[in-house]
Amino acid sequence: MIVTQIKLNQFRNYQEQEIAASPGINVFFGDNAQGKTNILEAVYLCTCARSHRTARDSDLILRQADQYAVKVAFDSCNGSAESVEIHYLDAVPGDEQRSRAVRHIYHNNMRLERISDLMGLFHAVIFAPEDLMLVKEGPATRRRYLDLLISQVRPSYFLHLQQFSRILAQRNKLLKDLREQGYGRQRPLDDVKQMQLEVWNDTLASEGAAIIYQRLLYTDRIAKIAMDAQVSISSGKEQLFVKYKSIAGLAQNTSEKEIYSLYVSKLKSMVCEDIEKGLTGQGPHRDDMELSLDGSGLKPFASQGQQRSAVLALKLAELVILKQDTGETPVFLLDDVMSELDEKRRASLLLNIEDAQVFVTCTDAQLVFNEMIKKTPVSGEAGAERPYAFFKVEQGHVSLQEMPV
Repeated sequence: MIVTQIKLNQFRNYQEQEIAASPGINVFFGDNAQGKTNILEAVYLCTCARSHRTARDSDLILRQADQYAVKVAFDSCNGSAESVEIHYLDAVPGDEQRSRAVRHIYHNNMRLERISDLMGLFHAVIFAPEDLMLVKEGPATRRRYLDLLISQVRPSYFLHLQQFSRILAQRNKLLKDLREQGYGRQRPLDDVKQMQLEVWNDTLASEGAAIIYQRLLYTDRIAKIAMDAQVSISSGKEQLFVKYKSIAGLAQNTSEKEIYSLYVSKLKSMVCEDIEKGLTGQGPHRDDMELSLDGSGLKPFASQGQQRSAVLALKLAELVILKQDTGETPVFLLDDVMSELDEKRRASLLLNIEDAQVFVTCTDAQLVFNEMIKKTPVSGEAGAERPYAFFKVEQGHVSLQEMPV
């Protein structure tokens, strides 16, 4: 998968920008706060319609504007030329036709009806400073990592996530209503209320089981690949363990049907507690992908360097799985991380992305030139450099440069 062109319109600090990309390494350099990261953000946005930095589309609009558009043109491995475009229009007070925000997504200039239709069309893996939150923040960040990865290779999984979210909201509303009506430990449910709750239990468990089943499968694959990567990065000194934590009784080989039965049973056993809280306490919305290094938790015990290594291992696992499941090498996006990695980590990273198109941001173009281009020859061509392009970024304007400095 090779990006050929990037178009930005009223996106972040860009009024209008077109970038013709190199099939090899694309380096965006310049001072801080000039708009380098925004380019990578736009490319990643076209994989899943979600920024890696914010959940608010309005944050992505150029100041004083009320809409943005980003478009990525790319060649797939079968030689076909394709494109993905996202156009977001913010709500405009006083304009009846713009009373609410709307987002349009296009594939090959044809509008897609659902976000789920975008999944699997264009693949990119991003490695950015924000990814340390995989270790530092709570389970929701790690669930998002899993969900985005699985959705790219199994678009039907994204539909299960959407369905589960809708059903969960309905069940939680019923739980709150039951609490307000005085049901709970002191007042058992009557037959009608019990039947209502069982309907939501059944549908929630059905969607939840499909999600948990896929998460178990992919966590197992991530664990094996990331462990090998961590061993390589640390020269055999460290082992990274990745485990999916969900409802009690799950094993790695548990079938989807068995997960459904376990989940329904758990929902029934916790009904009084759920009514008291007005929330569903068990399920894929509460699960976690646990990370540990040599048996100790990463967050409280690992050094900053060890945490970066673990995140790098997870990102390499993401890259490998996307390649295995799609037959395409995803685009790799490196946001200002080369200077933060030591020589060994940089070498491990470069070894794993030598066949991928790369977009990298930096302040030191010479470092990237020495590390990424001179040391990564074209596969099968001894001593030959990979094709590359250097772009200077200054105050929301990108210009092609002949030299790396």
